[in-house]
Amino acid sequence: MLMKMNRIIIGIIAAIFIVAGLIYWVFKDNSYISFDDDNKTYVIEKKWELPSVLDEISGMSYLGNNEMACIQDEDGIIFIFNLKTSKVTSRIEFGKPGDYEGLAVLENIAYVLRSDGEIFEIKDFRSEQPVIDTYQISGLDINEVESLEIDAKSNRLLIAVKEYNNRKATKGIYAFDLAKKSIQKERFITLDGSDKIYKDLVGGKSSQIIRPSAIRFHPGTGELYVLEGNQPKLIILDEEGNEEKIHILNTETFPQPEALDFDEKDRLYISNESRRQPANILRVKLKTQ
Repeated sequence: MLMKMNRIIIGIIAAIFIVAGLIYWVFKDNSYISFDDDNKTYVIEKKWELPSVLDEISGMSYLGNNEMACIQDEDGIIFIFNLKTSKVTSRIEFGKPGDYEGLAVLENIAYVLRSDGEIFEIKDFRSEQPVIDTYQISGLDINEVESLEIDAKSNRLLIAVKEYNNRKATKGIYAFDLAKKSIQKERFITLDGSDKIYKDLVGGKSSQIIRPSAIRFHPGTGELYVLEGNQPKLIILDEEGNEEKIHILNTETFPQPEALDFDEKDRLYISNESRRQPANILRVKLKTQ
């Protein structure tokens, strides 16, 4: 009886390995998750490992003077991380524990986006008594949002939807009017996974190919950078909102990319949550060709 049970167990294990091998063989050349190191379109210039309090880093914004403001998706705290000393130098509390995902800073005002669509406006955020107001996005059937950017010229925030309550084939980027404190229901930009630029990418339905985790304007070119953390890639949109370039990211180096920003020299930074390695911030140089 024991020998029969052992044979059954061995048979089950062998079947699992066979199925796993078949799945790998079918998808290894068709899935863009299979990273092609020979055709890598970026170089990692520098890496900062983050302290455990930022294991779940979900948003960041460069402040200048080697300082990066960071949030994580559990606590209502802005952490100031010094890139020169690799230490957290201060903490700014702004809310109760929650799923905080997006961060953008303009001068002395910090904006934080919670995944349910609540926006926190934190004026004089580095003072002893910051002024905090909150605004709720409504009427867009949003299930989850993670991406937040400031469009200072138009006095608005841009918010990219990661997922709707009812799955849609495309994803929208919406504008939040800072004067009226309200979301504009019409899309500012539409991201469509069926567009030709995605034709060689295999990773699920259109709604799964694009699930933005962060967005940022390039300060020099005006292009909009869209970071996708579920199936790691960086999508670059021109000033008209058209997808013009995709950089596929190695899942070994970018296990969970959640945030990006640029410094005063237009250098790109991308952060990763802790996944099989400590959370980190990477300075990334993209290849132009």
